[in-house]
Amino acid sequence: MLSPLTTPNFPGDTINRVSTNSPIPNSPLPTPYSPQLRTAILCLGGLGGSGKVATELARGLANLDTKVLLLTSPQAEWVCKNEESSFSYLPVNAPKSPTTADPNWVKPLAQEIIQHVKTHDIAVLNVHYAVGLVEAALLARQELAKGDSFACTKGDRNLSVCLTLHGSDVTKFGYDPDYAPQLRNAIISCDEVTAVSNWLADKAVKVFDLEKRPRVIHNAIDLEFFHPFRRWIAAPSKTLNLCHISNLRDVKRPLDAITVLARVIGAGVPARLLMIGDGPNLEKARKHARELGLANEVMFLGASSPNEVVRWLAVSDLQLVTSESESFCLAALESMACEVPVVGTFCGGLEEVMGVLDADMPNKLLSAPGDTTTMATKIVQLFNSPSTYQQIRDSLRKKIKQSFSHSKQLEAYAKLFSTLQSEVSQ
Repeated sequence: MLSPLTTPNFPGDTINRVSTNSPIPNSPLPTPYSPQLRTAILCLGGLGGSGKVATELARGLANLDTKVLLLTSPQAEWVCKNEESSFSYLPVNAPKSPTTADPNWVKPLAQEIIQHVKTHDIAVLNVHYAVGLVEAALLARQELAKGDSFACTKGDRNLSVCLTLHGSDVTKFGYDPDYAPQLRNAIISCDEVTAVSNWLADKAVKVFDLEKRPRVIHNAIDLEFFHPFRRWIAAPSKTLNLCHISNLRDVKRPLDAITVLARVIGAGVPARLLMIGDGPNLEKARKHARELGLANEVMFLGASSPNEVVRWLAVSDLQLVTSESESFCLAALESMACEVPVVGTFCGGLEEVMGVLDADMPNKLLSAPGDTTTMATKIVQLFNSPSTYQQIRDSLRKKIKQSFSHSKQLEAYAKLFSTLQSEVSQ
C-alpha cells in the first residue's frame, strides 16, 4: 500500500531526494557543438513549464562550454540555491507567474537587462514566455541601440532578441482585446521567434496574424534523469495506479481526472489516483473526490520535486492528461520517458507529441476534452489487454530518444543563437 506522505524509495536508487529547487542533470551531447556564444536567457521564476524549459536549456548550453546567463526571478523555483554550474544565475525584477506588461516592473527589468548585457558582453537574449518579458527585452535593445522604437535595423543592433513562445502567452493573452495588439507588436519586433510545437506555431500565426511562422524547436527530455524503475518492482499491483500531474489550473481540468477514476472503478476495475501538484483548484478537487465517495482512492501529494515525480511515476501505470489546451505537455513526455503511457485529450500539443512517437497513438489513447466516459473506456480496455499495454510501454523510450532528445534541442538553439550573434557583430 502506498503512503500518501512519502515517495517510494527503491533499492539501488542513486538519485538523492532534493528540494523543489534541485537542478535536473543534463547528459552531455554525444557530439558537442561549442560556439563561443554570448547568451542570456530570461524567464519567469515560478513552477510553470516555460521557466523549467529555460533553466534546463541554460544548464545544457553551459555543458557545451559556452557563456550563459540565466536572468529570472529571485528564489526561482527551478534553480538550486547552491547549484554548481557554469551558467550564472542572476536574480532580476521578473515576476514568477505570467503578468501583463506594466511599466512599473517592465522598465526596471529593462534597466537590469541593459546592465547585465553591458557587464557580461551579451549578444543574444532568449526570452522564454512573451508577456511582459519581451517588452522589457525590446526596451533594453532599444536603449542599447539608441533607437526610437522597438524595431531596429540589423546594423543598429547591439543585442539580438529571440522570443520563445510557450502556450498561454498565445492561447490566453493573445485573446485579450486590450493587450493583444501591444503583444503582437512586440512579437513581430523580435529578431527571431520560436515555438515549442507546430501546433503552437500555427496558433500564433492565426491569433496574431503573423506573416512569418515561428521556428519550431520542440521541448526535450533528459532520459538519464527520467527513467523507469521497473526492474525494482517485485510484482504488478492488482490495483490500477493512475496519476495526474499539473498545476491544477482550470485549463488542466483536474476534476475530470477524478471523474475518470470514478468511471473506471464503476466499470469494475480496482483503481486509485495520485494527484501530483498544487494550484487554485486543489480544494475543489478534494471536495469533488469526497462527493464521489473517493476520499480514500484519491491521494493529494502536493507540489513535488522532479526527483519525487520520478518516484511517483515508478508506481504509476497510466498518467491522465485531462487538459483543455496544451502547447506541448512536457509532463506527458516525462511520464512516457519513465515508461508510463498517457491517456489524455486532443488538446493541441499533446497529440502532436504522441503522433510523432506513433501515428496511431493519439486515436488509441486520446479523447475530446471533458469526455470522461471515453477516457475511462480506453483505460478499462488497456487494463483488460495487458499485452497491448505492455507493447505501448516497451516502445516509448526508444521513440522518445529518436524524436525528443536533449542533444537535438540544444544543438538547434545553439545554432540559432550563433547565427543571431553573428548578425549582431556585423
